[in-house]
Amino acid sequence: MGFHHLDHYAATASPVTRTTPAARVVGAVGLALTASLVPPGAWTAMAAVLGLSLAVALAARIPPRVLLARASVPLGFLVLASAGVLFMAPGVNVAALGPLSVTDRGVVLFASAAGRGAAAVVAGVVLVSTTPFPELVTALKELRLPRAVTSSLALAYRFLVVLGEDVTRIRRAAQVRNGGRGHVGGRRLAVGMAAAAFARSYDRSERVFRAMRVRGYRDSMPTLAYRPLDRASVARVGWLLAVGATLVVVARV
Repeated sequence: MGFHHLDHYAATASPVTRTTPAARVVGAVGLALTASLVPPGAWTAMAAVLGLSLAVALAARIPPRVLLARASVPLGFLVLASAGVLFMAPGVNVAALGPLSVTDRGVVLFASAAGRGAAAVVAGVVLVSTTPFPELVTALKELRLPRAVTSSLALAYRFLVVLGEDVTRIRRAAQVRNGGRGHVGGRRLAVGMAAAAFARSYDRSERVFRAMRVRGYRDSMPTLAYRPLDRASVARVGWLLAVGATLVVVARV
């Protein structure tokens, strides 16, 4: 088990993959921040920011169907989380859903939240699809995130893979022994699997921690191969952020 299905396009030659990981992180965060700064109702600027995110995805050579599949879940969650503003925002009633009334201001805020979220989610999908997780953690370290945060992310990434393999072995063993039949058996199996996985993870974490300390671990994970920031990457990201800043200024003016 692993998470390599997420970064399928990390080895694809493109302007995005030629950009260093730290610059990709800055670009993705910059696009998300640009989308959040576009005022509600500025549809032209919002469409331009979303188009900018889609252009980056196109430059990364991510197929549209893959982009849509990976963005659908977070976008669906965003739409559900923002639906309440349709009814709670003050304004003129434009529609009724049972006892609830949809206001014109609520429609504007809801559509603006969906547009901002779409641009930010696309930028995040491009970052995850083109950057392996170890490089992403090292990029965050290069950007001066606290060492405790980057080390915790690196360890969590490794342990999630091990935990997933443990759960797979436990489930396979239960299926071989005809365990988990029926609703009651299924619930008992789920509880037993969770308890066994927790016990194994706790015991393994203690052993790994002692082994790391013996080998000289001092709160920092080693970096094997990494590309530091270069001028070309800074120029690409600087151009992207400049375009985004221009869109925000024009929308607010």
